[in-house]
Amino acid sequence: MSSESNQPSSARREPPYSAVARDLACVFALTLLAAMLGSLFDVSERAYWWTRGLERFQLDELPLTLCVLSLGLAWFAWRRYRDTRRELAHRRMLEKEAERLLADNRRLANQALQAEEVERRHLARELHDELGQYLNAISLDAARIRDLSAAREPEVHRISLELMQSASHVYRQIGGMIRRLRPIGLDEFGLPSALEHCVDGWRERLPDASFSLTIEGDYTGLSDALTITLYRLVQEGLTNVSKFARNSRVEVFMVRAPRDTHAPAESAQKNGPIDEIVVTMADDGPGVDLDAPRAGLGLIGMRERVEALGGEFHVASRPEGGFLFCARAPAHAGLAEPVN
Repeated sequence: MSSESNQPSSARREPPYSAVARDLACVFALTLLAAMLGSLFDVSERAYWWTRGLERFQLDELPLTLCVLSLGLAWFAWRRYRDTRRELAHRRMLEKEAERLLADNRRLANQALQAEEVERRHLARELHDELGQYLNAISLDAARIRDLSAAREPEVHRISLELMQSASHVYRQIGGMIRRLRPIGLDEFGLPSALEHCVDGWRERLPDASFSLTIEGDYTGLSDALTITLYRLVQEGLTNVSKFARNSRVEVFMVRAPRDTHAPAESAQKNGPIDEIVVTMADDGPGVDLDAPRAGLGLIGMRERVEALGGEFHVASRPEGGFLFCARAPAHAGLAEPVN
């Protein structure tokens, strides 16, 4: 994710050399201290004096036994350490494989979403250019028939009026399909204008709800995949409001700002300024229990769209406590990598 460090996981998990040197220094210091104390207090002589009366129990052989036990424990610890190293190496390999598979999965998901949007755009264009023209032609022919039959053929006149009404109804339905397939004004006027038009449409459909839209930053130069993802996030969020929070106060906030990152300076110089786009939507509706199973796929689709672009998606809600989601995506997501 975007907030992770750029260093490899193996480098983060290895103990620093300063800690190893410090531990070895402690071992040698304790050994030297034990030797000095033993020399100062004649520990061996005192131990012999204390145990010479118990020679029949062979307690005088205890130092050798303890020495062998210490060596045995050291050998045991070394074996366990070697096994742990092997296990860690195996886990690192599995983690790298999992990261590779996750990256492949996100790349495929991103390609699938882009293919879906390309098909949506194609269908919207076909509906507008082909069916729209034919419906206009039908409406014009019906109007001509209406004018010619107004005085002589009342039945034909009535049918022509019904035909014009049917053509207008189909045209409106196709217009709604085109808006769902491809947002109006997104390609011509940009993302902020398309979002304002989208929110205005929901204001008309939900007069009991209150909508607030705040957009800050420059949104030129974004990839089509990121632009349509940001729009779909707001669109899906407003659709959920229409289903579960029709009388609530809805606040939509989108900003483009520098990302809080610890990337090295040379990486920033190579890739340019590191910006991210943050989209939040909150309402004071009934909320949901996030731990309860849900049948809908809206939140899952939103999360997949954001994560396919290398972003993050978070949700916060509780019963009777409103609903909030926050999506963060790098501003360069979906753009072609520069060729060195």
